[in-house]
Amino acid sequence: MTDIARRFPENPLLKPKDLQSDNRKLQIISLLNPGVFEYMNKVWLLVRVAEGIIQKEGMVSFPVLTLQGKTEITEIPFNDPDLVATDPRVIQYKEVDYLTTLSHLRLLYSDDGIHFRNLPIMLY
Repeated sequence: MTDIARRFPENPLLKPKDLQSDNRKLQIISLLNPGVFEYMNKVWLLVRVAEGIIQKEGMVSFPVLTLQGKTEITEIPFNDPDLVATDPRVIQYKEVDYLTTLSHLRLLYSDDGIHFRNLPIMLY
């Protein structure tokens, strides 16, 4: 079977290092599920941005969004008997599940469909 898809040789168009986190406690881990559309002669991307914590030796750290909308960092020693950390995406602590990253949406645009710029707003 012949592959009829023509892949863009510069893929991926965006990498986590191409965007900056608005929270200095977090780093961008991955860019996911982009939606693409054309509007006003520009190519637009709506991208899910996952942000997490740089891990410290012997600890598991993860961001938690409070009811007040603030990001708090929780750190738990790996040897804590109440910690279940068998899945890198979700940990369980004291029988409560926590995601190891926070995600939000960003809108980016491009004049040429290759080089994208961040719109100066963030959608949470």
